[in-house]
Amino acid sequence: MHPFKRNDGFTLIEVIIAVALVAIMAVAIAPPLVQNIKQGKVTRAQSDVQAIGTAILNFYKDVGEWPFTSPTGGTLNRLVGNSSLGGGNNGIPAGTSAVTGSNRWRNYGQAGTLTDYLIRNMTATNPTLYTASQNPLSVPGWNGPYLSEVKLDPWGSPYLVNVRYGRPALSGTGTENFDMHNILIVSAGPNKTFETSFDDGVFDEQAGGDDIAFIVQRASRF
Repeated sequence: MHPFKRNDGFTLIEVIIAVALVAIMAVAIAPPLVQNIKQGKVTRAQSDVQAIGTAILNFYKDVGEWPFTSPTGGTLNRLVGNSSLGGGNNGIPAGTSAVTGSNRWRNYGQAGTLTDYLIRNMTATNPTLYTASQNPLSVPGWNGPYLSEVKLDPWGSPYLVNVRYGRPALSGTGTENFDMHNILIVSAGPNKTFETSFDDGVFDEQAGGDDIAFIVQRASRF
């Protein structure tokens, strides 16, 4: 006689126990995993704003001014990392009514793209924004590209720079207090709402709410 052999497979009770164990493990693992993913996005955004800030500083060292001159001879208020969205004000989140000027990140005056100024040195209508340096050791000029690419932030929004405050603070020009402002690279953060002020009357700006920012130049007078 052959010894008794059980049939292959699991009993219903064994399946129920296994499913219950998997569910318990999933509940235990899910919160830390979600938190790690969230923190990873914040860390990437912090790295991105710092990289953009470093690129702008290198631009300034080469050109001798901040990238605020528009192709039409005017001045920019904002640089936007939205070339992949078509430029302009495309994809820029709104601000909150609780913070003065926070909605201006979305639509304040002229805007240029970070890609045009830091990577291409040209726009669709202007083949050269800044004279290129022929000899970086002796002749100042654009010597980029300063970044390989400009991505959207981890939540799908563009990074912005309040480059308006890179203009010289000159008496009688409306820029008298521009040296009381920080120049910031800002992400609207996980909630995709700007909570950082962008207003001529609010000085020494700092990141508000869950916005993520890097100060590329601090106010020299405050």
